[in-house]
Formats: sequence, structure tokens, C-alpha cells
Amino acid sequence: MKFKKLVTVIVAAFAICVMFGLPCEASATTKATTKEDKAEKREYTASELRYMTSIIYCEARGESFAGQKAVGIVVMNRMRSDLFPNTVKEVIYQRGQFSPVRNGYMRNALKIYDKQKKNKKWSSDMKSCRKAAIQALEGSTVIKVDGKKKQMEQYLFFSRYVRGAKYKLGGHQFK
Repeated sequence: MKFKKLVTVIVAAFAICVMFGLPCEASATTKATTKEDKAEKREYTASELRYMTSIIYCEARGESFAGQKAVGIVVMNRMRSDLFPNTVKEVIYQRGQFSPVRNGYMRNALKIYDKQKKNKKWSSDMKSCRKAAIQALEGSTVIKVDGKKKQMEQYLFFSRYVRGAKYKLGGHQFK
């Protein structure tokens, strides 16, 4: 659309708003919205954030942000699935599911999280894992890889190797 025509359309829209007493907001930029943008954010507890950040720290600390968020999304997908428990903590602690729970690394990660939270000084690794956890807990199911969005809502499993994997990201395969 040419600039002159765009200005005409904006002025006409503003006039209609004024004429009918409708609220009218102008914005210098526009953004296409997606299903993800429109979705209401899920509220989460401090405890859920602590557990989610810690499991991401254990499982994906060395991965890209997208890889970290993908791990969090899998935990949330499991929580929403009838095949798994329905809380973040129960999903993480379900018998045989996450090796950091079995080998004690989750316990250590929780201690690291608690210490950093108390000192209000987050390491870059923990800060990135926490950001990924927040987005997953809020209900995001999309990651961005190489500038492209990837929908992750169908994945319930990840590992270094997953038989029948449908997607690979960094050191993880997802199914």
C-alpha cells in the first residue's frame, strides 16, 4: 500500500472511532499475531518455577535457549496429557522418567537454584534456564530455531536418543 493511501486509511479509521465514540489506539508499528500471541498466559507458582528451572538446568544447561525451552515444553505437555501426572513436580519425579532425579543431580540443582535466588544473583546458565522455564510454564509451545518457529505441543519425550524421534535439536531428540 502506498504511503498516501495508508495515511488516508488511518485518518478515516480515526474519524470513524471519533464519530461513534469508540476507543481508538494508534501504533507506529504493527505486528502479526499468532495463536501463541493470543493465548492467555498460564499462572504458575514459585514452586513450579523452582522445579521447572532446575530440571531444565539438569537436562539442557549446555543447550541453546530453544533447546532449554523445548525441554520445559515437554514437561508441560506431559502435565496436560492423561498419560502422565498432572503437576510439574509429579511429572519430574515420576518413577524412571528423568535421570537427574535418579542420580541426585536434581537435588543439587535445586540447592543451586535456592542459593542463587536467596543471593539474588543468577548465573548466566541458571538465568537462561529460568527464562525458558517461565515461558514454558506460561503456556508457550513454540520455539524459534534459525529464525523459524517450531510448534512443540505434540512432543512428550526427549533424550540423547529416542527411538522413533520426530525432531532433533542440539543434543536432544524429541518424540
